[in-house]
Amino acid sequence: MSTTALDSHTQFQSIVGQIRTLAYKYIEDKDFVSAQLAFQKLLELDPKDINARFIYAQLIDDGSHKKRAEARDMMLAILDEHPEIFDEPSEGNLHLIRSAAVRCSHVGPFTRSMELFRKLARASNQAADYFSLSEILTQGNEFEEAVAALEKAIKLNPAYDNPINRETLELARSNAKKGKAKEAKGRAKVGRYPETKDFLGDLQTLITSHIAVNLAAAPKFLDKSTRFFTMGSCFARNLSKSLTDSGYSSHHMEISEYINTTFANRVFVDWLRDAQIDPEIRERIVELLPPGSSKENTLAVIKQADVFILTLGVAAAFFDRETGAFVLPRPTALNSRALAEKYKFRTASVQENVDNVLYLIEFIRSIRPGIKVIVTVSPVPLLTSFEYESVVQADCLSKSTMRLVAHEVVNNSNLEDIWYWPSFEVFRWAGSNASSFFAADDGAAWHVSEDKVSATVRAFVQTFSPA
Repeated sequence: MSTTALDSHTQFQSIVGQIRTLAYKYIEDKDFVSAQLAFQKLLELDPKDINARFIYAQLIDDGSHKKRAEARDMMLAILDEHPEIFDEPSEGNLHLIRSAAVRCSHVGPFTRSMELFRKLARASNQAADYFSLSEILTQGNEFEEAVAALEKAIKLNPAYDNPINRETLELARSNAKKGKAKEAKGRAKVGRYPETKDFLGDLQTLITSHIAVNLAAAPKFLDKSTRFFTMGSCFARNLSKSLTDSGYSSHHMEISEYINTTFANRVFVDWLRDAQIDPEIRERIVELLPPGSSKENTLAVIKQADVFILTLGVAAAFFDRETGAFVLPRPTALNSRALAEKYKFRTASVQENVDNVLYLIEFIRSIRPGIKVIVTVSPVPLLTSFEYESVVQADCLSKSTMRLVAHEVVNNSNLEDIWYWPSFEVFRWAGSNASSFFAADDGAAWHVSEDKVSATVRAFVQTFSPA
């Protein structure tokens, strides 16, 4: 190699070193925006830098399905290219495997997440990893192995030996002893929603011209000063975020993915109004509230809202087998599977849900008279059923029930200033004839795509805003 070539190589390595130093300095200073740009440049110059690739993957993960999937793919690429990482259980390598496994558990594929968590738990021998393994194995219907993983977590760390996990294991062990005879007589069934193809289409025009055409003559009450309060399923969160991104003031009552039934909404209202509720449910509600949330600030937001958007989630819930009372189990997959033996998991009737929704609206209007109400049904499918083996059929029953609930509340309850917005029809009917409505961002069949949510909100704003 010539002297000139050596000098150029030395100069190049010096530049790369300077950028690397700067990138890590940004991390130390918690300047993550600058760090992301620096690591991006570093990878353009040195794409084989494993540490830089891993750090950059973490930096781009902003919590959205799309970016989480992008980060997942980068981490999986590192593991695929360097299988020796699994044989060297250093702290850094374990962190990489764990990060990839967690992202696969969030946005799929679940089979890859199970594979990674299995290898991770064996390599780290940490209770937390075995607990995570038990959760993802339950998602994949690997029930017996999930129980063994939870037992291992408890053995490694006594902190996991708590009443909830003990009850889970007791139910699971008892269930296993009953054998196949129990299976034939109605043992709680589990199924998973299948993967779907992407769909494409001109959405906004389709909505206003064909799906929400009955709302063409609806009152025009929206402007940039309108304040929204959204509540219900995870789709309500997506709507709220899209409204905020469009310049509107919107607050979503975020509790948990497990608060997506009208029964859970009702006990939440009872908690807000200081009504008497089951102490365990009261404790669960407080436990599930996001950081900084309280009864007082939730009521304050409702009192200031102009429009209340209630998104109905699913019709199936857990109920006490003896009393029939609604119960709110702990939000873990394995625990829910075990509790399906203790409690009755059933699809509630249209009338039960109508009563709950009217109760909720009555409360909202008692503290904010005159608030306009939009009822919609979430298109996000029921992911797991303990009632039917086919989640497609269970989801159809659940969504059909909630769609009837919306119809009864909006059209047959003598309420004023209330409208139904057809989000469900947009995604399920337009989506079946087009693509990119589900799975476009991360490959998960049960996740709605962000751009379709945005288009739905634009059509909503167009429908209720002055020309």
